[in-house]
Amino acid sequence: MRLIIIRHGESEWNRIGRYQGQADAPLSALGLRQADALASRLCNEPFDAIYSSPLQRALKTGQAVAQHHPAVPFVIEPALLEIHHGDWQGLMVDEVKERYAAGLAEWREHPTRAQMPNGESFSNILKRVLDFKERIYQQYRDGIVLISTHDVVVKILVADALGMNMDRINRIWVTNASISAIEYGDDLPYLVSLSEACHLGRLEVARENQKAL
Repeated sequence: MRLIIIRHGESEWNRIGRYQGQADAPLSALGLRQADALASRLCNEPFDAIYSSPLQRALKTGQAVAQHHPAVPFVIEPALLEIHHGDWQGLMVDEVKERYAAGLAEWREHPTRAQMPNGESFSNILKRVLDFKERIYQQYRDGIVLISTHDVVVKILVADALGMNMDRINRIWVTNASISAIEYGDDLPYLVSLSEACHLGRLEVARENQKAL
C-alpha cells in the first residue's frame, strides 16, 4: 500500500497562534489557496480511497483533492482527528506558556508521557492512528490511499514507519498542505517523502511562523 498523507491547509488558528486540537477552526484565506494548490498537485494520482478527519480544516482540504477524483470513495474517519488538547484548546501560545509552562515543555520533549489537562493521552492517539493504518493496509494492500489529517497524526505515522522513538516526533516538521508518503508491504515500510511542499511556492508557511504545536 502506498499511503499519501496530507496535512490540512493553514487554519485561522494556525495563523494567529491559537491552540486548536479538536476545536473546529476553519481554513484561513491562505489555507484555502494552499488546499487548491495541493489539489492541483494531486489531480492525476490514481487513488483507491480518500479518508479525512471530520474537522473542517482537514475535511475541506481533503474535499479539494477529492473534487478531482469524483469516482474515488471519500470517507470521514474519526481516527484521523488531531490529539485533543484539553484545556489548552482555544488558548494563545503565550497563554499556554504562562499557565502550563511545565506541561508544554513535557509535551515538546516527552510527548509519550505528557498529559494535557482534560485532554487526550498520547497512548490513545497512538493506538487509534496505528489501528487505522493496519485496518486500511488490510483493505488496500496493493492500493494507493490518501488521508487528510493533522500534525500529530502525520508525525506518528512517519515515526512508526522509521521505527523512531515516539518521544522524538516533535523534531519532525510538517508544513500545512504538504505531502508525505509511506510505502507498506511484506518488507519494511519506507518513508518515500516527508512534508513535500514544492506545489505551494510562496504559499508555504515557514516553521518560524507557526507556534501553536
